[in-house]
Amino acid sequence: MTLNVVFFIIHSMNVFPAFIVSGVIAAMTVPALSLAAEQANGSKVTYPAFNDSSHIHGPKLKTSDLKGKVVFFEYWGINCPPCIASMPHLQELQEKFQSKGFTVIGSHSQLPSPRVKQFLEEKKITFPIYQSLSIPEAPCPGGLPHAVLIGANGKIVAKGYPPQLYDLVKKEVMKMERGLPILEGVELNKYKSLAKTVVSTGSNIESKITPLRKKTNDEEAQTICEAFDAWLENTKEIVQARIQSDPLEAVTAIMRLKTAVPSVKEFDEPLAALKANRDLSKLADLNKKISALEQRKAKGRKISESDLKSLTQAVDKFTESDNEATQTAASSLKKNLSSLAASETPGK
Repeated sequence: MTLNVVFFIIHSMNVFPAFIVSGVIAAMTVPALSLAAEQANGSKVTYPAFNDSSHIHGPKLKTSDLKGKVVFFEYWGINCPPCIASMPHLQELQEKFQSKGFTVIGSHSQLPSPRVKQFLEEKKITFPIYQSLSIPEAPCPGGLPHAVLIGANGKIVAKGYPPQLYDLVKKEVMKMERGLPILEGVELNKYKSLAKTVVSTGSNIESKITPLRKKTNDEEAQTICEAFDAWLENTKEIVQARIQSDPLEAVTAIMRLKTAVPSVKEFDEPLAALKANRDLSKLADLNKKISALEQRKAKGRKISESDLKSLTQAVDKFTESDNEATQTAASSLKKNLSSLAASETPGK
């Protein structure tokens, strides 16, 4: 920081509110202090209450919406230049990965200001922004911006200066698509082969665990069984949440779980109902077309207004359905289309 800048800040303390000055200082110092992302695997997060009173912009959230999703949680402020510079990159991540179970959440961590909503609307930001929310297990250390990357298993992957975390997002999304690792964090010696095979990738993993349950005097075997049971409980919660919030993904999630753990029967009835819903199969086809447009956009290619209009009209036909799953799926696709339309609007 140059002497002139220091003098300007000191002088400004007599002119501007203290929170603006502190925000400027934090914004100017944090990049120099955050040279690398801090790896933080293992800490399970407790998401804050997403109250209407703290909601500023974008879709409103429920905690259950985040089950099984990769989340990029960023503390930022309207008076922080690096925070402002970060926003286009966050929007790009949102557009690129939102259809794959990813979302950015912004927590405005300076004093409330009408400028915040105005800025977000001008920049066509489509992800949710709340005022002064904090993750207890990963609070903002003081400088802005500060980001926390949370894996689909609800555990902190890394935290630190946002640009240092961008490249980790794709890795976490790909990990989720392959299936959450079951023995993550378990040290394997006698059963090292399970590190590769005990992953939900379309095989019966329960058959590999069952024999280990009989080895009651084998500490490593019992640790593996405990890790498997914890994974299964977490996966059931994720599947249940997807049935409520993302019926299209729920079908895939249930079938993957049933293949991995054949003894799981509690989702048979919901799966039958979802498969019997012909509207969902039609919406799944529309979702493929929307995903194709998102990939086109991610490659920097323009999306035609006619394509967006046609897909929007097709999805709209399902929003008035009497079936709750159809309504939920259609609403989710409309949000994705709205994000695409906003990103294509001139002046972004």
